[in-house]
Amino acid sequence: MSSKKEVKITCPRCDATSPFTIWLSINTADDPELKESVRNQSLFRFTCPYCGVETMIDYGLLYHQPEDKLMVHYAVTPENEQEVVSMLTDPEKNAPFRSLFDAHYVIRVVRSRNQMLEKLAIFDANFDDRLIELYKRDLEQAYKAEHPNAVAPQILLFNTPENEQMFQIIDGNETKGVVPLNTSYYYLLLQRHGKEMRELFEENPVVNQDWASDFLLTDAFVVPPKNSTTFEQIN
Repeated sequence: MSSKKEVKITCPRCDATSPFTIWLSINTADDPELKESVRNQSLFRFTCPYCGVETMIDYGLLYHQPEDKLMVHYAVTPENEQEVVSMLTDPEKNAPFRSLFDAHYVIRVVRSRNQMLEKLAIFDANFDDRLIELYKRDLEQAYKAEHPNAVAPQILLFNTPENEQMFQIIDGNETKGVVPLNTSYYYLLLQRHGKEMRELFEENPVVNQDWASDFLLTDAFVVPPKNSTTFEQIN
């Protein structure tokens, strides 16, 4: 079931203090309306009742979508992430989750609200987030090849209102543009790596760019040469 609590928020404009509801956990079977509230971020938006200013309130939560066997933990601190990962992976601690493992749940742990929204966008589109991370790795390398002065670019997938999948490219603190997901390239990655991947359930619930780098270090397959993929091919 869903769980929430009320906190006090001080408005950054007028300094007035007002109540705000934060959700500790969300179960979309019990509260289906919260699915969209998470995706449009209204669940994190505080509107001051005195001056009307809007402020985004960042907080961690457990998002549970049982109808699709999906669970995403948003851990706000490294310590919280370590605690959740330990609960999921330590045999002495993960007994409460074993029924979910047996049911082949997809369980992920993320460290930002954007990462949580990206995971939801990926699974809403019925994609494998592991392949998306490999796709993003290739896209980042191709972007860096064309932009040698790039400053630690970040790439996030999102769904448009027309249900099209796009990658947002952020370089430094600036959005440089969006790139549509090329399904042909996605299925090329599936053909290349699918045999080495197990089913969607992962022992490691943290699937990100570090996961992609570790995966590509395995000897299970031959990694293609760095220059074999161009930005145009990915597009």
